[in-house]
Amino acid sequence: MGHIMPMRAVCDAFESKYGDRVEVIRTDFFRDAGDPDMKFVEDELVKEVKRHNKNRFNGFIQFLGLRLFGSRLSMKCLHELRYKRGFLPSLKYLEKLDADIVFNTHFSTLYYAVRARKRGLINSKIITYCPDPVVGLQWIGGGDLIALSSGEGARKAVKSGRFCGENVIDTPFLIRKEVELYDKGKAHYRRLLDIPEDRFTILAADGAYGAGRLKKTVYGLLKAKSKITVMAVCGKNESLHKEFLKIAPPDNITFRPYGFTDKTLALAAACDLFMGKAGASNLAEPSYFGAPSIVTFTATPIEKWICRNFVKSGRALKITNINKAVKTALEFANNPALMRKYGQAAKASSRSDGADILADIIWESLSGGRHI
Repeated sequence: MGHIMPMRAVCDAFESKYGDRVEVIRTDFFRDAGDPDMKFVEDELVKEVKRHNKNRFNGFIQFLGLRLFGSRLSMKCLHELRYKRGFLPSLKYLEKLDADIVFNTHFSTLYYAVRARKRGLINSKIITYCPDPVVGLQWIGGGDLIALSSGEGARKAVKSGRFCGENVIDTPFLIRKEVELYDKGKAHYRRLLDIPEDRFTILAADGAYGAGRLKKTVYGLLKAKSKITVMAVCGKNESLHKEFLKIAPPDNITFRPYGFTDKTLALAAACDLFMGKAGASNLAEPSYFGAPSIVTFTATPIEKWICRNFVKSGRALKITNINKAVKTALEFANNPALMRKYGQAAKASSRSDGADILADIIWESLSGGRHI
């Protein structure tokens, strides 16, 4: 979902601005062709994300392999050997789409687009957005433009030498434009969510799969003696959601567990503090509303980069010991002044124009106004 949400943000912005002049094809890449071999690739990628969250050693080994063998060889082995059954169908699907521009936000679709163009199957410009502050080794060069959400990351991408001949730019993080509609204040969204308006409210989430340390975090917060509200988003972790639904919290705590929900922006707008793993959108949405974050888990080097970016900007603290993280959160609940500087830094970084900026860049490249 950390790749899907930025994609939707750009599509919405582009269609709003240029939809009367351009045909925009939104595709759920691995599913819309109806090819089981392409769906297999998506399923395997999802499994890998879950494995990384359960055991960080998996991510360590894979990124070590990327460093040892390099991006191109590693991605070739991944997509053309390990996921071989989905490789040719993916290239043929791109050929069938016959787009003038292929815009992508995932390293797999970038790989397929680059390989399809090299084989002469498409003649598309390839524009990529990496939702991470630094471009990881799983992103190959060979496209026309790559954008990411930090100037430091853009400089590192150029230095890496992997993106020779490509425009490397930084844009504001591609947060959903919908956030601008959530402007009625915390009290309004707490009423909407049927939670107390006057209690310190903590949002806990560990990404789309509810892995990481969400369970331990929630049980720690439920021991609080002060009056607080705890909202826990389990995502697609149905077993954890069912477990949370059975909890009878003490009278001083309002507890609201959610599964895979469309209320994430309301939850972010309602909270005083976010606790969870360092997913890009996971942190960006509460931060937009001025809520500081306590990062309790980083599954991969990518999430370490994301966490470092938020900590460096003053918007987050990294506390991976759950007992200490819970203690800090409850100290904030008892004395919100302690976290004021983090909230101010979060609010100072709030921008929602990244998708508009990138949509304009795509239009300029398509209409000849920008040379890529």
